[in-house]
Amino acid sequence: MSFISLLKNNVISIDIGSFETKVVIGCKKKDQLIIDKAFSFKTPDSAYMNGYIKYNNVLVNKVTNEFVMNNVKSGICYLSIKSTDIITREITIPVIEKKDIDGLLKYQLAEYLPMDYSKYVIQHRIINKFIEEGKEKLNISVIAAPADMVDMHYNFVRDIGLRPVVLDYQPNCIWKLFCFSNGINGKIKIEDKTIAAIDLGHDSTNVTIIKEGIMKINRVIDMEDIKISSKTKELTIEKSSESEDIGNLCDKFSFYNGNINNIRTSLESILNRIDRMFKFFLSNDIGCGIDYIILYGGLSKINEIDKLFFDYFGIPTMILNRIEKLNTLVDINKYINCLGLLIRNDGV
Repeated sequence: MSFISLLKNNVISIDIGSFETKVVIGCKKKDQLIIDKAFSFKTPDSAYMNGYIKYNNVLVNKVTNEFVMNNVKSGICYLSIKSTDIITREITIPVIEKKDIDGLLKYQLAEYLPMDYSKYVIQHRIINKFIEEGKEKLNISVIAAPADMVDMHYNFVRDIGLRPVVLDYQPNCIWKLFCFSNGINGKIKIEDKTIAAIDLGHDSTNVTIIKEGIMKINRVIDMEDIKISSKTKELTIEKSSESEDIGNLCDKFSFYNGNINNIRTSLESILNRIDRMFKFFLSNDIGCGIDYIILYGGLSKINEIDKLFFDYFGIPTMILNRIEKLNTLVDINKYINCLGLLIRNDGV
């Protein structure tokens, strides 16, 4: 049996979702992403929820079997995570040396993040530098992930026989990929636009707003109380090359289970929550508008969902289907987190 060679500095990039797990094997070389292989499979029921591994042995067995079927052996692993329990904040501090930022944050974080720091892994990223009242200051993005969540992902990677190297927050993956690319869908230049990238996942929706290449805000919207049936989720996975019309989905939905809520009601609930987030962003960035909405993720496969978003928000909306600087045709929409994981900029 021949296995994929990892001698070319290839990385095994994994995006575990509550409904589907995606894997990309490749690397970033100079100004291009080189992809050797990409595959996906259904995540075992209830094994992974809201960023937590609930049944490690079940998930390990499933992933290990899929690796054997796809001729993947050992190597370096990058893993992405997303959870409503991950806390993010943007804070402002005076300009200081990079090596001194961690120390300063320890004293200032209590003002922004009232929590038990011993239970979180905290990291930061410099967003930009600006001048306020004649003094230079830094905008810092801080992310705090539950320590037990980080530990369980580290142990999981070791259990599947890989070497854990990177655990990255999904909005960070999206931001890096969009900045790395020359354009989105062949026409949107991120450096002079404000875009809202929306991951319409099966169990959560993630909104990342990027203004002129700078990630301004990201939030994970919990969809626990928004019921979308497993049959609808399966339909969005089955239709990898063609989309399903909302009306047809509803017909099939009713055929399989007449008591399930209409999918239009679920989508409307999602739109309402996204609208509140947009209003929060715009209220804190006076004079700014959102130029484009970019949709991706499982539910973005529903045909004309971009039209639904445009009708609701009045903002040009499109489904993500293309980025530049990629060496092969791969489903960008599906593997976006895995691709963004491959890009490491100054260790972030």
